[in-house]
Amino acid sequence: MPKLKRATLAEQAYEELRSQIVSGRLAAGQRLLADQLAGELMISQTPVKEALAMLARDGLIEGASRRASVVRRFTPEVIREIFEARMLVELDALGRGIAAGRATPEFVANLRAIFDAHMAEVAKQNSEALAEAIRLDREFHELIVQLGANETIASWHKVIQRQTQTIRNFTLKNYTLERTRQEHSAIVEALAKGEAEQAVAALRAHLLASRDAMMSRAPEDFPVRA
Repeated sequence: MPKLKRATLAEQAYEELRSQIVSGRLAAGQRLLADQLAGELMISQTPVKEALAMLARDGLIEGASRRASVVRRFTPEVIREIFEARMLVELDALGRGIAAGRATPEFVANLRAIFDAHMAEVAKQNSEALAEAIRLDREFHELIVQLGANETIASWHKVIQRQTQTIRNFTLKNYTLERTRQEHSAIVEALAKGEAEQAVAALRAHLLASRDAMMSRAPEDFPVRA
């Protein structure tokens, strides 16, 4: 087996640490020491430091030194800003994509397939399925942003999505299945019927409801400090 290159190790460390942050296994405010993480991942400190730099780029960790970074705490003000950014990006992409004729039957079928898979995973009611459901939730919104046909904006949106999921730290207890089902379904059905204004309105309502639900979370489910 060929020896892994340093860049590959850094990417692998980044993916693993990002997964732990998004899932809540590495909680908000937790210190991240390069030497300790290197031992846990069984690699040298150099790729770990590179991975920490990438996580800082994504806004998932912060700290003056990569040797002693911490998982980022999201204040209520930052949460509002994140959802403001998501609304700007997603609503614009959806509106422009529809106007340009990119919301084709094939696109709607792909969006519906993601929605159906998402609902099926949550219904399994286990931690592994929940992780897949969260990924599909993210994919649903990323596909909508693809309608805007702007890869730079789409890449930026992926970073915002990761930050949103870091704030959430979903569990089977607090995942809002029924609201998500209704709101995602409303978006899909409006697109299927060619109802542009209703689709945009449904997406706006969904993002606002998600923001408000996050802001009203119980303290034990809400890894944010004012």
